[in-house]
Amino acid sequence: MKNSHTPASGPRPPSLSSHLKVFIALLVLLLASVGTAYIPMGPFNLASNIGIAVAKALLVLVFFMRLKTDSPLLRIVASIGFAWVLVLIGLSLTDILTRGIGPVS
Repeated sequence: MKNSHTPASGPRPPSLSSHLKVFIALLVLLLASVGTAYIPMGPFNLASNIGIAVAKALLVLVFFMRLKTDSPLLRIVASIGFAWVLVLIGLSLTDILTRGIGPVS
């Protein structure tokens, strides 16, 4: 009898080359976020760093959590959670970017 081990559910694991590509992309995004810390862009520093952080989070969600190839229900739940985090970040940015600089009298 041939014993071929196949998992009961879920797709096959990603290859080493895809892991290396994602790792390199995460390192490039890390260098970009460190680089933007030294560039004076005013309030756009925060927005650019949050954009870089969202890109890193999407890479981790899609490749390391295998949302790209897993069940549709898991993708729906993860995207709802990610959308909620984006709403909270957007509301926080709205509050921070519209504050006055001077003290309140």
